[in-house]
Amino acid sequence: MRIYIREKTGRKFFIPVPLGIAGAACKIADFVCKRVDKHIDAQTKEILDCIDFNELAKGLKYLKGYKGLKLVEVKSQEGNEVTIIL
Repeated sequence: MRIYIREKTGRKFFIPVPLGIAGAACKIADFVCKRVDKHIDAQTKEILDCIDFNELAKGLKYLKGYKGLKLVEVKSQEGNEVTIIL
């Protein structure tokens, strides 16, 4: 997976993320979220409860067959852009 970020100032960032590492990070995030319930506020807990990290990891594993697929392309009114490509 490749993440491209371009700011309105002209600065560009490129972040390569191997899908295997992204899937492992989702599984670790699921484990951590279950352990830190008592240490986070109610609003953050509500947001994290909406995300099923195990299903997200399965989805990333399935998407390996679609290399080159553009997942996200966002352009803000200020001129910042974010693009995520498999």
